[in-house]
Amino acid sequence: MTDALRQSLRQGGNRKGWRGIGRLALVAGLLLLLVRCVPAPPVPSLLDQQALLQRLQGNASAVHSLRGTTRIRSENSQGSNSARQVLLLAKPARLRAEVLSPFGQPLLLLTADAGRMSVLLPREQRFLQGDVTAQRIARFVGLPLSAEQMVRLALYDVPLIPHDETVLNRAETGYRLLLRGAEERQQLDFDAFGRLLTATYFHRDLALLTVAYGRFDSELGDFPRQVTVTMPGQGASFELVYGDVEMNPELTAERFVLQPPAGIAVEALP
Repeated sequence: MTDALRQSLRQGGNRKGWRGIGRLALVAGLLLLLVRCVPAPPVPSLLDQQALLQRLQGNASAVHSLRGTTRIRSENSQGSNSARQVLLLAKPARLRAEVLSPFGQPLLLLTADAGRMSVLLPREQRFLQGDVTAQRIARFVGLPLSAEQMVRLALYDVPLIPHDETVLNRAETGYRLLLRGAEERQQLDFDAFGRLLTATYFHRDLALLTVAYGRFDSELGDFPRQVTVTMPGQGASFELVYGDVEMNPELTAERFVLQPPAGIAVEALP
């Protein structure tokens, strides 16, 4: 009786052991099947100078206007500021910004078009107007940029310097393309897929300006939702982070013109 019981237990144990091995084999097979079903990440092809320059040209022609909400943050030696705004941009140099309070009320309206800049301060009942200059734009974004520079950089369209020499360096994570002119130099850094990450402008060996792009959105054709512009020599920078955006909307010229409200005198922009 005892021997029969032992034999029965051994057979039961063997059956359980085989069942365990069978389960492991089934799990391993399912894992192998899942691995085979997961697509491998795309392997970027090698890019040369011409291909990278064509990518930049494609960026320049892809977006000619934009309408959306943004968070803008500026910083300089005097401190930092952050605000939410509704932004309209159109090439070559049209912009409209409506800065909002935390409760969504307009604090400031600014337009620039055809060399004319207008600013409305609703709470203060003031309307100011004058020529568009880099110094006047700097009062609002912290950096002395022209209206065209602002629009192009914000739309992922980086101006290239006149150059007579190009040098391409490859790295594991991407590419660095150097453009050299007489006294100017431009450094362009790309990721492995050819997306422009940063562009730095030099005069001789002095870095004048850097623009960096991030948070690329594949649903927007790899348009960057984050734009950061820095002037190292001035310790100043500003950052745009896009929220809801509409690419290439039809924006009439009237959207970029402000008229003084009734009863408010026009003041000259300082």
